[in-house]
Amino acid sequence: MTETFASNPAAPRVARRHLGAHRGEAPGPLLLCIASLHGNEPSGSHATLRVIGQLAAAGPPMRGDLVALAGNLSALAAGARFIDEDLNRVWQRGRVAAVLESLRAEDTEATTAGPTPGGASENPALPMVGTSELAEQRQLIASIREAVQDARGPVYVLDLHTTSSESAPFTTLGDTLQNRALARSLPVPVVLGLEEQIDGAMLQYFDLLGWAGIGIEAGAHDDPASIDAHTDVIWVLLAALGLLDPEHVPDLERCRARLARAAADLPRVVDVRYRHPVSSEDGFVMNPGFRNFERVRKGQVLGSDRMGPVAAPTGGRLFLPLYQKQGDDGFFVVRRVRPVWLAISRWLRRRGLDRRATWIPGVIPHPDRTDAVVLARWATNGVVIGILHLLGFNARHEKGRVVLIRRVESAANGGPLDLRH
Repeated sequence: MTETFASNPAAPRVARRHLGAHRGEAPGPLLLCIASLHGNEPSGSHATLRVIGQLAAAGPPMRGDLVALAGNLSALAAGARFIDEDLNRVWQRGRVAAVLESLRAEDTEATTAGPTPGGASENPALPMVGTSELAEQRQLIASIREAVQDARGPVYVLDLHTTSSESAPFTTLGDTLQNRALARSLPVPVVLGLEEQIDGAMLQYFDLLGWAGIGIEAGAHDDPASIDAHTDVIWVLLAALGLLDPEHVPDLERCRARLARAAADLPRVVDVRYRHPVSSEDGFVMNPGFRNFERVRKGQVLGSDRMGPVAAPTGGRLFLPLYQKQGDDGFFVVRRVRPVWLAISRWLRRRGLDRRATWIPGVIPHPDRTDAVVLARWATNGVVIGILHLLGFNARHEKGRVVLIRRVESAANGGPLDLRH
């Protein structure tokens, strides 16, 4: 039998929120690695432990800080994606604001009552309130606040994931220019538009703060090679962001070469053209044997549900086919984005033309938000939405209308939703 990471009894268990940190002697960026938001994805936790252990042993000169946190400890212990709700779908503004308010109230009470034994660095468990993931989120946010309060430069976030099917490594991101630049430092495919298909992802919230952040999907959940890919990604980013000089990264060129080789036959940039949502009542089952980024044709049967066969509504490449019990995304279809469109998009945004979106026929100011526009019913076609995508807007449905929200392109100025405060 082929050994997998999940079947290896010698694989160490992750049982703590704060996986480790390495602080440079000189100030510089903070690279915040958040692993295992899904409990059936331990690879990122083990990769960050590996890198931090190597840094501690070698002691290279570093500018800035590397901090690694584990996401869903309860789900990790159970080997499940989540316990009650997906921890990567609960980062809506209102929910995070409520969590921050409760944490600040606890800070005030602790200040009044005096320090607790052991100090804040031990990050004691917060009270269990509501779902298991709410408690996990509160503890994770408390740890993120502690990390960014000590930051000595810009904050970059790396969200480490794996997939339920075989896959080459790839990145996902909110489509801001700074996120694109961060993703392009890695020689792997970039997937645009995924954040538009889901609500409440963690990186969506960090985009609101103006932090640069990307997700990295390193391969299959139980493949030991996923740990190697996550490890390579971290080393490459430490050099790309200037935390380490290239000569102090072990086998930097080999890290880049391994990542590039895994994605050699894939497009450099793709965007999501279709999402097939599923629920537990659907009885959706993916047909066996599909690989991530595999080419599919329109009408090809990909799976089945209680209504019968499920076919691809459009041609392209199959993306994130569902081969696990939990999850509400059956599959996606993506297509290549030509470099010329990325260049046009960059040119438009750098000239601030996103602020002139209402000059486009059918685009109306949002009645309540300065960062959003509403489409007239006749304008909800691919052309208008495509232009708004180029300008940096992402689509949402709100009260029966199509709303497009402008993505944050610059560093946050702070405020009540900022995790620093």
